[in-house]
Amino acid sequence: MFVACLHHITDDDDPAGVVASYLGALAPGSYLVISHFASDFDPEKARITSAGAQAQGLTFVPRSRADILRMFNGLPLVEPGLTLVTRWRPDEDPGPNADRAWAYGGIASV
Repeated sequence: MFVACLHHITDDDDPAGVVASYLGALAPGSYLVISHFASDFDPEKARITSAGAQAQGLTFVPRSRADILRMFNGLPLVEPGLTLVTRWRPDEDPGPNADRAWAYGGIASV
């Protein structure tokens, strides 16, 4: 299993390319797991969060669902696909604050 943490990689660093470089080293039957902070829910707050991190010398890049999906490099996603991390197990009650988790998560089989 390869767990990718890519919110610190800039678009210039080609996040999907970074993931692709690791995929060749994974054994068949492995899984790629990506969770990533999303910009879709409140783009202005995402921008402010990113700017605050940058002011402290950190890189924090929120991305859209489409951008995160590209990081899977076309691999087949395990159900329920790329969804809010709080909704990844749809048969479990995510709780009253589930929509406050502005992060998508998904698993793909390699």
